[in-house]
Amino acid sequence: MRRLLLAFFVFLLLGILLSLVFRNHQGYVLIAFNGWQIETSLLFACAAVILGVWVLAMAWRILVALVFAPRNIRGFFGRRRQRKARRSLYVGLEHMAEARWALAEADLQALAESNEAPGLNHLFSARAAQYQDHLGDRDRYLRKASSRKSVSELAVLITQAQLQIEAGQTAEAQATLARLYELEPRHPWVLRMYAEHAMACGDYGRVYELLPELGKHSALSKQRVREMSIAAYQHRLSQQADIGGLTATWRHVPKDLRQEPEILRHYAVCLKQQGADDEAANVIRNALKKQWVPALALIFGDLDCSDQTEQLATVEEWIKIHGREPELMLVAGRLCLRNQLWGRARSYFEASQTQHSRADALLELGHLFEQIDEADQARSAYRRGLELRTSS
Repeated sequence: MRRLLLAFFVFLLLGILLSLVFRNHQGYVLIAFNGWQIETSLLFACAAVILGVWVLAMAWRILVALVFAPRNIRGFFGRRRQRKARRSLYVGLEHMAEARWALAEADLQALAESNEAPGLNHLFSARAAQYQDHLGDRDRYLRKASSRKSVSELAVLITQAQLQIEAGQTAEAQATLARLYELEPRHPWVLRMYAEHAMACGDYGRVYELLPELGKHSALSKQRVREMSIAAYQHRLSQQADIGGLTATWRHVPKDLRQEPEILRHYAVCLKQQGADDEAANVIRNALKKQWVPALALIFGDLDCSDQTEQLATVEEWIKIHGREPELMLVAGRLCLRNQLWGRARSYFEASQTQHSRADALLELGHLFEQIDEADQARSAYRRGLELRTSS
């Protein structure tokens, strides 16, 4: 329509211009051919030439349209199908957003093969199928999507891994994530999915392997990466079979992580399990000089140090510094009980109950009364300790 209007105004302006030029000078044109003569005004001749050119152009366009009519008709209906396919995709996505899974699946599959990117239809259809618990259909749609060049292998595998994790298919998800990591080892979302799945499955060895990339490229927060790092290094510490391997592994733990109470506590427990109680005591002493952690103090009281007198003196020094903390009272009582200092042990255990009753302190107190032949008080302490532990 725009072209027609433009042509009309061009011819109109051209006609006005010619009329002005030839208004006072009509001129004439004589054409002689094979005994024929045509004589006319110059203005009419110019108009006839222009009209003839226009007629020839229109005839040429009609001829071209007739020659290419089949192709143009096919193109028209193809474009019409594509518009309908796009509309079907949009409606299907809207139904996905409304959680109408069956309708979404039907709309997405109705004209999927007529869409420019049928793989997208199949990917979203896979999600809709899973939300209806149709895992067979889900896998079929994923296979269709992977066979199309309209979507990348990365897009298909990420969708597949997410759906397998949501469906609780641990082994299948692990295989898909491994393939994803092989394909894109630095992709932030791939790293996040792989690490989170490994954490959920307790595969801390896999988490340890991912740590170098997690700190650089993952979509995880720094705090979450730190939590994963602690879990991974705790696992490695637990895997060591001798004190040499344990110590060497500890030296490879990053310095900032060595100050974390959780990993310090785990290292001390591993040292105790290897029979290196004195080394564990030194680790705890050095850690508590920098920050007070009650959990470390409790482990210190469970250590079987070669010099138990010094061990008790250390705890009593902590009491002077940090006050009569319930945990310190409990640790001091245990050490006194181990050294058969009955009176001091009793005073420490009872002091640990001043703020609130502790089941572990009551049970230790019962053990003390049992050692000094106070059967009734032992039974009472045991009973209160068990009741408190059961209720908690």
